[in-house]
Amino acid sequence: MAVNPMLGAGVNGINSGLNGLKRAAQDVAELNLDQDGPDNGNAAPEPTTSRDVDDSVSAVTDLAVYQRQVQASAKVIETADAAVGFLLDVHA
Repeated sequence: MAVNPMLGAGVNGINSGLNGLKRAAQDVAELNLDQDGPDNGNAAPEPTTSRDVDDSVSAVTDLAVYQRQVQASAKVIETADAAVGFLLDVHA
């Protein structure tokens, strides 16, 4: 059983997921749903457009997808760790 490739795949998956999370979080931070700036009490904010809603939904969905990727990659590493433990127990 090749454990090193399993560990490598898990680590690469986590790194990729974290990079994706960073990009998606940046997208969420850059959303500009209120184009008039901070609410100063004088004017009602303009309604959001469907593109704004689509962008926000896409960004939040990306956050969830990348979170799942990191979780799945962590499971790969846990499985590789269990395999190493099993092999050491068998060898001992």
